[in-house]
Amino acid sequence: EQLTYLEGLVNDEQQEHVLAHQLTIQHQLTADLQHQVHYSADAGTSSSSRQRQQETSKYSTIDGFSCYKDLQGTFDWMNDMVIKGDTIPNLTVTVTDIGDSYLKTTAADGAAAAGAAAGYDMMAMKITGTGTSSSTNKSVFFAMSGIHAREYAPPELASRWAEFLMDAYGTNADITAMLDHTEIHLVFQSNPDGRHVAETNRNVLRRKNLNPNGNSFLCGSSFGVDLNRNFPFQWGQSSGSSGNKCAETYRGPEAASEPEVQAIVNYVSSIFPEGQRKANPEEQKQEAYDENDTMGIFFDIHSYGEIIIWPYGHQNLQTGNDSGFLALANKYRHFNGYDYSGPSNGYLYPASGATDDWAYGALGAAGMTFELGNTFYQDCDYFEESIRDDNIKALTYSAKTAKAPYSISKGPDVTSLSVKVDGNSLTVTAAASDAAWSSSNHDTSKQGVSEVRLSINEHPYDSTGVVGSVLSSGSSTVDISSLPVGRHMVYIQAVDGDGYKGPVTAAYFVKEGGPTDPSPVASPVSSPPGECSDTSESFNVDMIDMVKDCDWLAVNMFRFDFLCQFLDVANVCPLTCKKCDLFA
Repeated sequence: EQLTYLEGLVNDEQQEHVLAHQLTIQHQLTADLQHQVHYSADAGTSSSSRQRQQETSKYSTIDGFSCYKDLQGTFDWMNDMVIKGDTIPNLTVTVTDIGDSYLKTTAADGAAAAGAAAGYDMMAMKITGTGTSSSTNKSVFFAMSGIHAREYAPPELASRWAEFLMDAYGTNADITAMLDHTEIHLVFQSNPDGRHVAETNRNVLRRKNLNPNGNSFLCGSSFGVDLNRNFPFQWGQSSGSSGNKCAETYRGPEAASEPEVQAIVNYVSSIFPEGQRKANPEEQKQEAYDENDTMGIFFDIHSYGEIIIWPYGHQNLQTGNDSGFLALANKYRHFNGYDYSGPSNGYLYPASGATDDWAYGALGAAGMTFELGNTFYQDCDYFEESIRDDNIKALTYSAKTAKAPYSISKGPDVTSLSVKVDGNSLTVTAAASDAAWSSSNHDTSKQGVSEVRLSINEHPYDSTGVVGSVLSSGSSTVDISSLPVGRHMVYIQAVDGDGYKGPVTAAYFVKEGGPTDPSPVASPVSSPPGECSDTSESFNVDMIDMVKDCDWLAVNMFRFDFLCQFLDVANVCPLTCKKCDLFA
């Protein structure tokens, strides 16, 4: 975040300044069942995401910023998403209390005067799919936001992305395949005490938490600890943090002294593999992690500056995995257009005890930071038009690389994919490129594509051997006579001249010709006890002369989801159409 110092603030640091959608997978499936998947830089998000700003009004919002859920609105929304997740077959959405904020851990005198409530729980959301029973060793993607209280946009972006993933699961093959093989963990409000103040008293530009450290009267409104200088890796360096309790970058009395940091450290440490960690992270900080066997992405979303930051940040020093970090940044930049701020590549200023350095140094995860937008209190128009879609695309792409981020980011991307069914023949056409989504002439984007492989109903991550067959000249026709009638999934992965495999891309196709058996990919829609359910009735849509039932719609949502916009269809199939709230 760009550091802004209030007039008269006691500060011993040199003032440093930062220069200040959604992944769209468009399904264009015509009558001949051609299914086109591509990432469009100028396309918006799904129709449901287009309504997000209006839907935010269901929850309490920040005064004057109707697009941003406030603190309580965020917690209420999280609870509703758990309920919503229960209505989506094969999707699991949970919310966990991972710790307490400073004010909740203490009977802090003056809490009311500080403008905060009596503290908050630190809440984490987990989203993952269970549609592929053979996927047991899932990748891990973690993102946090709101660690600096005055940054309005980051928690909203993270929540919009979470709901986009939920809405896409089961109807968008690419997102479904990713979630079936990845756990998404999200902490939306990482500094809830401070956030309450930032939402209700914007004049103080609250950045830190509300720990007074015994002498808050000396600092006025500038007391507290900068949580992004309190993480236990390279903590305490004077060049990247401050020992002055009134400074914006005050690091706290010791590493991980703050309960908010302790909660995040403990939770994140529990979800990333122990086996990939170094014995002595501080001493071994220059040793590279194995790029093929190290798993996980860690994201800290901030504002502002429109930059991409990666380790190391405590000093202008490249990590042993810098080529992997740069490859990731190149791919993200393709979607959001942000500038680089990595070591020896746009490096701005030191930040010791920061989240991304800790995630990489201590856990091996690819620690990344986005600085969104161009101001702390970002206006809604800019958020909706210039932040939301592009960064949802970037985050989704990032999650697709979480299996081996330092390696997959160097591989080729599938830039287009179409499938066409003709009886018992499936024709798959795909284009892949090592350079198309690499925004600069980075070394790992120069190898070219050596092969593109396809597999049906078997994800490459679910096999220890070579999966599928090679597409000849970008296209192959496959005999599908042995497949049962119903919806299936095709997976595509490209390999470059150096042997780097890129992200897996997926698409649905439907084999027709008899009674539907959706078991290979989709389970019939069923409702949890006490929740709404589809009826056994048929619906009739006059404009397309069609009489169908909910089982048929569940299998064919990827091409006929628009039918749910008809009230008669939604009334018959509220669960499949995700319209349970309309008929509650």
